[in-house]
Amino acid sequence: MNSNTLTFEQTNRLKGLLILLIVFGHISQLLEQLGSLHATLYSFHVVSFLLLPFLFNSDYLTKKNIVKNLRRIYVPYTLFFLLALSIFSFLENRLDPLSALSAWGIGSSALLKTDIGLRVFWFFPALMSTILLIMFYNGLSLKKRQVLLFGMLILHLSIPFIPKAYLFYFPLSSYISMYLFIIGITINYLYKNFNYSKYAWFLSGTFIALLIFSYGSDFSLASAIFPNIKDNPLNFILQDLVMISSFFTLILWSRKIKFLETFGEYSLAIFTLHPFIVQALNKAYLWESFTEGIIKFILVIIITYSIVRVLYFFKINKFIYPR
Repeated sequence: MNSNTLTFEQTNRLKGLLILLIVFGHISQLLEQLGSLHATLYSFHVVSFLLLPFLFNSDYLTKKNIVKNLRRIYVPYTLFFLLALSIFSFLENRLDPLSALSAWGIGSSALLKTDIGLRVFWFFPALMSTILLIMFYNGLSLKKRQVLLFGMLILHLSIPFIPKAYLFYFPLSSYISMYLFIIGITINYLYKNFNYSKYAWFLSGTFIALLIFSYGSDFSLASAIFPNIKDNPLNFILQDLVMISSFFTLILWSRKIKFLETFGEYSLAIFTLHPFIVQALNKAYLWESFTEGIIKFILVIIITYSIVRVLYFFKINKFIYPR
């Protein structure tokens, strides 16, 4: 194991930093005070979770592995989808089961927002389609891998030309996994062959410079994919650079902060529960100022983490988050 190889603890520290950034990104009172930070965060924080399997997943596309990942991903996705659907249907006094089923199957952020009131769970179908692609790639010969990579590069460049009305109907939010695939393979190669630790200052400086450059331009993964690339060609280029530089920078920033393991160990549970806590606090109080946003962020973390620990103490997690 070389100095660049992430240990289990360091991986959890990275996850901990990422999940805190995701929760932060859902506190609108903070983001409204900080301009376009919301869009900027979405250019890398959730994306990094989707890129992690490219480092560690060496499985092949077999029935056993498909079932294992369906169980691991779709059990929490389905349970929290149904919870969100129940709450949303009660609050809105409407329920369209067929539309909800379609939203669950397709998993796009737009359809989930319409049918359950929460966009955030698009991550699960996108993770599933990403892992399926990785397992398929792992089972190919070198020549076939090269052909697939060429095809994925074409898709990566083509997706921004496809109207979002069509993208939203790609099953399993697969337009995201297809867009990210070439980036994931690039990150896998750099992780294994590039001594990124020696270039910590360069990577950090590049990442910060890119964020400063993009700040205020409504730049994000969405703005790179959805608007016509002819109108925003720079966003498309920036997105690729930010995804790569941010991934290694966040590894370097988090790897020595043991405190982050506290959250990284329970990152999936925090991810699934925190949107409900955010919405409950929104109903309970009119949060407006930046200071109130900070308080709300801390409350969301404390309440969510407390619920997660209760779930794990009573081993309910084994049912909700099967391994």
